[in-house]
Amino acid sequence: MTTISSRTLAFAAGVLLLAISGARAVAQDAASLTLIRDDATRDMVRSALGRASAIGLPSGPLFAKALEGIAKKASTPRIRDAMNALEKRMRRANDLLAPDATVDELAQGADALSVGVPEKTLKEMRRLAPRRSIALELGVLTELVARKVPPKQASKTVLDLMARNASGAQLTALSSAVQADVDAGIKPEVALDLRGRGVLSLLPPPQSAAALNGRPK
Repeated sequence: MTTISSRTLAFAAGVLLLAISGARAVAQDAASLTLIRDDATRDMVRSALGRASAIGLPSGPLFAKALEGIAKKASTPRIRDAMNALEKRMRRANDLLAPDATVDELAQGADALSVGVPEKTLKEMRRLAPRRSIALELGVLTELVARKVPPKQASKTVLDLMARNASGAQLTALSSAVQADVDAGIKPEVALDLRGRGVLSLLPPPQSAAALNGRPK
């Protein structure tokens, strides 16, 4: 009688779980597609989601982009172009944030690229935090650039803060403070410079921060 090793059983179980998860994702996509009333748009979205799934990209952000276009009453070609552009940015973000980017990281990374954040910034962010999600940092960076902070300046500030092990709360507070300053009439680049230096003054030097495990709360 042939015996099956525990390693083989574990591998088979893993394959089964992946298959079940994939089947559930397909079923959820199929159910969600019923929200789209226009036949041509629904068929186009279904095709785009299937293509993304085939290359290992998450369908959620793409479907959200489609629904955004539908809510704005965009034409099917415009929705298709927006989804294709997002897919391209997600694929690039996946390369830059390798080896194991999360769904949130891919979505935030794609947004960062869309506002002009340099590709090398994403690679450096992953280097600074290779074993945890950097979705929050990517989101803060995107918000800063969207508020008219020059991409290079915003990138340098966020990278400096990551190197000094800034907490998620500190990064979020920085973004909110810059927004308040900009709303009050201060130039975005001036606001970030002042607020960024204030946060950096509270943090340990990079060498000490690197010795810490993870990011402080």
